[in-house]
Amino acid sequence: MSHCNLRQLRAGDIMKKTIQWATQSENLRVAGQRMAENGIRALLVAGEDPSDLPGILTSKDIVNLLCTQDVAVLDQLQVRDVMTRPAICVPRKTNLLDCLNLMRMSGVRRLPVLDDTNVVGVLSMSDVFAHMLREC
Repeated sequence: MSHCNLRQLRAGDIMKKTIQWATQSENLRVAGQRMAENGIRALLVAGEDPSDLPGILTSKDIVNLLCTQDVAVLDQLQVRDVMTRPAICVPRKTNLLDCLNLMRMSGVRRLPVLDDTNVVGVLSMSDVFAHMLREC
């Protein structure tokens, strides 16, 4: 398989396998601090059922909030108040070209990657960009 062909590469080939989670009731400041400490820009939001993924909280969600609110709002709101919903997911075998087009058309930068109904990773535009620069 070519390491440069976006139609042959799959989401599962280059996704990040380390997943960071938040709960819907988690304080925004705590969730944001965890993102900063781990050098990531998104947390998947856990649902009540293990196979439920109601949304994703991104640094963009928090920054957009801060454009209209004082920073103190981070202590007052919960993840559920600003998370992007629904979380747009792709099967691990989806080709990268389709993933990129889905991200572009939906305005998201990250896609949770599924194996059946289980989240197995997260694919970001940055992951695709870095892979192409490194491998091509």
